[in-house]
Amino acid sequence: MSDPIPSLLASLDQHANPKTRDWWEKYMKGVIPFRGVGIPEIKRLIAIWRKEQGIDLLPEPAQLEIALCLFEYPMAEDKLAGILFLQDYLYDRFDWNFLLDRYVTLYSRELIFDWNTCDWFCVRVLGPTIAGHGLACAAAINEWVDANNLWQARSSVVAFIPITADSQYHRLIYMGCGRLIQREERFAKTAVGWILHDLSRVDKADVRQFIEQHLKYFSVESLKNALKYFDAGERNQYVQRLKAQTASG
Repeated sequence: MSDPIPSLLASLDQHANPKTRDWWEKYMKGVIPFRGVGIPEIKRLIAIWRKEQGIDLLPEPAQLEIALCLFEYPMAEDKLAGILFLQDYLYDRFDWNFLLDRYVTLYSRELIFDWNTCDWFCVRVLGPTIAGHGLACAAAINEWVDANNLWQARSSVVAFIPITADSQYHRLIYMGCGRLIQREERFAKTAVGWILHDLSRVDKADVRQFIEQHLKYFSVESLKNALKYFDAGERNQYVQRLKAQTASG
């Protein structure tokens, strides 16, 4: 079988929207190039491509290799196609330990290198993987928090975004947040802010306690995000406390 990926990329090219491309590249500050193809359209094109190229008839390990190979291509939609392929057809068809080992190589090879790709991978692949396999899988992803690679470390927390309502994972989430918020990288801190504002919908008291214990490590950006669903007065109080701490050294 010849390489089927170029035919999918050609199809994505045919459905590119220059206005959408320009918006995304401006929004992402040029860190990754775009074609301007939306998720529903990519999903539709993948379904057609799998049938036309006979990919749906291949053994699942061969399909997995194709999905992972899509991350090697440079455009945002190429990587997103890999994510959607995994989400719709493959993420629950293998032993989770095997999959996580393969996923780690996406980070170590720097095939995931921007927050948009990272977060879609977390929400569409890693989160459902945790939900399907429970605490053992969750603990393994949680251990990524100390990875040298920023995006793998960010994923150790963002992977839990789809399942923040499930209290069995809260201990792991707060453990991960406690380590990630101490990293200096902007996108480590913003990951914590994002998941805390989701957690605050379930229990503001626990979020408040975490912020009290770790306030000095927050950036203003991540703190405001964490407090998104708190009332304005309390939100402003915490922000002013952080600014005062920062000013005093």
